[in-house]
Amino acid sequence: GISGRGAVVTLLDQVEQGKKFDTVIVNGLPIHNTEEVDLKLEHLVQTYLKPGGIMYVFGEGPLINVEHNENGPGEQVFDEILGLLNSVKSLFGVHPEKPPTASFLHRTISRLGLNVVTSTTFPAFYTFDDVTSYLEEAVEWIDEMDTTQQRVSQEMKRSYYQLCSDLLYRVEDLKEGGYEEVYTGGYEYMIAAQLPNNNSDDDGGEEEHAVLPTVDTPTPYTPKEKYRADRDPNVEQLQFPPLAPGVLETYKWANGDPYDGLSARIGIPPQLKDTIIAYAKGLGIWDIILNTMEPENQMRPDSTKILTVASPYSGQNFTWSVKRPDNFEGSSSDMHWFDIADEAAHEEALRALAKGGFDEVLNAIGTYLGLDNLVSFSIGILAVTKADKGYVHVDFSKSGKKAANFLVNLQTPADDPELTVIEEDDVGNRRRAQVKYSNEFGILNGDDAMHATNECNHRATGGVRITASIFLSQLEEASLKQVAEHDKYYFPFGNMDWIWSQRGRHWNKDGTASMMNDKGRQPFEPVDAIEGCEDRVGENKEECMVHGEVRMNCYKTCGFFKDDGEYRPGEERAVVSPELPF
Repeated sequence: GISGRGAVVTLLDQVEQGKKFDTVIVNGLPIHNTEEVDLKLEHLVQTYLKPGGIMYVFGEGPLINVEHNENGPGEQVFDEILGLLNSVKSLFGVHPEKPPTASFLHRTISRLGLNVVTSTTFPAFYTFDDVTSYLEEAVEWIDEMDTTQQRVSQEMKRSYYQLCSDLLYRVEDLKEGGYEEVYTGGYEYMIAAQLPNNNSDDDGGEEEHAVLPTVDTPTPYTPKEKYRADRDPNVEQLQFPPLAPGVLETYKWANGDPYDGLSARIGIPPQLKDTIIAYAKGLGIWDIILNTMEPENQMRPDSTKILTVASPYSGQNFTWSVKRPDNFEGSSSDMHWFDIADEAAHEEALRALAKGGFDEVLNAIGTYLGLDNLVSFSIGILAVTKADKGYVHVDFSKSGKKAANFLVNLQTPADDPELTVIEEDDVGNRRRAQVKYSNEFGILNGDDAMHATNECNHRATGGVRITASIFLSQLEEASLKQVAEHDKYYFPFGNMDWIWSQRGRHWNKDGTASMMNDKGRQPFEPVDAIEGCEDRVGENKEECMVHGEVRMNCYKTCGFFKDDGEYRPGEERAVVSPELPF
């Protein structure tokens, strides 16, 4: 029973006190005589159940011959095992006793004056271990057979053993064939009934207990249809008012609902897009992108190659990489990623961002999110000509809103939206919007901002959609790990020491750090992450130009990081590299 204050007690604890309960639970009635069942239930109701209280009766109904139900091979074997067991036991004068049915209990409880509010049966399934236990019980009874008795011969005993052996083989064959459970033809039941409130309280008024609706007969449990989340919703609109440079506006659905991830439009300086394009063209990367995206030149999915390019500012050679990612989770796209691949390329790309006025964007993000500082991680470029289905993903999650990606459209060959925005609830239902890129704003995707490349096909016109991707972060423990593990394929290959040395260099809330007066990273000494790099890289360090274990681990030997003597940490970049744009 359960007392009025929720304490669970046994009935024997309260017999002498005569205490009654709001809830009485009867878990199984080990009585096969229907008259005894009547008396026991009546005693429980009169002795322990309060008026207005509810009694729950749980139990297992009798087994039914499965030939009247599901007659599969597993059920046939179980029926034969059960018949064998009963046959053996009958020789000892033991006959099967059937427990009361759910219908009998339902009628009995109703006759006692209770309102049955729930009466449900659940089909009983046995595992093959349960089935085998019946067979083991039969063997135990056979072992006890006395062949000196007139009713049991030695031949009969041998026949019973042989039947057990044959049935055991059939059980093992079914298990090997993939059968996992058997429908026994029986059921379990749950009946809930309320005792009407016919008593009055001490003041002469009746205690208040809601009268629950009754049911007339036990009904089989019907599983609810599996919930199917809406994964392909209609496209909705987002609120997109005009934006001035340096203004951040988080996403809102057209009906005013806030978007549940960290995603926003930010007004960009008018020169930012043109500056990035001019830099990419000066490097030769722009032409490489257009050539690579020709259908006959595209790379196979999940492949990477390294490029050598020359700086348009200093003439220095450094490396970029191009990767075609795999098509994840049913996506289908020919997107390629173009990224800086060493520290010299990284530093020079930062100068292009500074020239483009990226300080305005950083200030909008840091101010809106209330951050202490920010660092920008260079320029990556995304290119796509055909996408049948974009890969829905988030760039960051659980960074504490301190790591994000910023997208700036560089070229779009059509008037169709380029970006899909997704919001997903706890059970998987989605809302979808589409964003048409503009020269006036860029897109910020932070924690839990679900997005994907929108469907497109520009091959007929030879067009290529090109977008700049710029990662940024306030580096601390949570966001450092997020940035380092975001994708280790490209520079700096997850090197957390180098990433940590970048912290706070491009914006802070005090206004003393910016891209224009950038003083560079903090001191950093690269260390090879694997042994034997001097032998591994090859005579001319050719393995350093192959995407693989050597390139991504021989940090020092391959020379992807600048020596501190050359880099001069803490000095303004305008002094260290006056040939670069400031």
